[in-house]
Amino acid sequence: MFKNRTLLDKLKKQHPYLLESLPERIETNGAEVALEDATLDQIAFAVIALENEVRPISRRMNALRDLYDLARKHGALGAHSIGDAFADKGGRS
Repeated sequence: MFKNRTLLDKLKKQHPYLLESLPERIETNGAEVALEDATLDQIAFAVIALENEVRPISRRMNALRDLYDLARKHGALGAHSIGDAFADKGGRS
């Protein structure tokens, strides 16, 4: 039997790399809406909500990356602790 493909399925097939991660439903204003029924405004609000979730994670990731880079610039190697990486020659941090 052939499956009736939805508009979303067709779009994903036409643009596999661009749209492969699209959800079938989005949450907007506390309600779930099928993506095919969502307005552009609802999609925009869903994007903003996801950005608000991702932003703190991205900040933590970047801060950890910066700390790692600083430690490497101080001559630390993979097995060194952060405390050791930034300790002065007298053994104090």
